[in-house]
Amino acid sequence: MKQPVKLIPVILSTAVAFVSGLLVVTFGNDIDTLLYCVGVVLVSALALLLAVILRKHRQQRIIAILVFVLVTGMVVLNEYHLRPRLHWMMWSHKYKSEVLASSAPHKNEFKHVEWDGDGWGSGVTGDWEGYVVFDPSDSLSAVAKSNAPARYNGIPCDVTLVRRLEKQ
Repeated sequence: MKQPVKLIPVILSTAVAFVSGLLVVTFGNDIDTLLYCVGVVLVSALALLLAVILRKHRQQRIIAILVFVLVTGMVVLNEYHLRPRLHWMMWSHKYKSEVLASSAPHKNEFKHVEWDGDGWGSGVTGDWEGYVVFDPSDSLSAVAKSNAPARYNGIPCDVTLVRRLEKQ
């Protein structure tokens, strides 16, 4: 007779996948996320193999592993939206104090500090830098809505994306 699937392992695997995924997204970079995904795939494949070999509570184990992989995938696929918000929520006070303490910018430029970056070597491999910009007149709020890559007054380089984390 088949036993019903117990929810505790499924709930536990969901919680662990969600928390560990958020930690990697918040504290890691793109390479960390990629390595985490490779690790999840390898460990999940091994766990599925063991679940099949051990047979006892096999259905419960397989469901827990699949839920873990599914939740991890959902967190990683939403990294683009989650990471900036989590990063800002945790360290906004640091960035605000750094940008306000930074030296006076050149004429017509915004005060700014480095926020994030990724890539190796050149633009071909995806080099990019992100900055927190202090915009007291909120002149970039319209730009944040359009997200059109261009050059903007007060920013000395091409801008491909503007995220408005907070007013100003």
